[in-house]
Amino acid sequence: HFQDAESPVSCVCHLSTMVVVFFETPAGYALFQVLKEKRLKKVQDIHTHFQDAESASSTVKLKAFHRFADTTEAVAAAAEMIEGKLGDSLKKFLKKNYVK
Repeated sequence: HFQDAESPVSCVCHLSTMVVVFFETPAGYALFQVLKEKRLKKVQDIHTHFQDAESASSTVKLKAFHRFADTTEAVAAAAEMIEGKLGDSLKKFLKKNYVK
């Protein structure tokens, strides 16, 4: 299941019983394991669970992070996302950290 969180660079993905959130930042790709799935049911209320570090850390846990080597890689990754393409670095990151 794929659910867009009103951003081309983040999504909530369900795989079996594990739910993860993928997020692309200017620094790199982040993959979070969702600890309290019920908090993410209403997309319009998600921001309320990330207003401070304590509430965010009780909602999600960082599972993996891929740091971009430089600005060129970051811009290329952003362009691929905008174009709806799955680039090689993202594909490797997801295979390593998400696909089992």
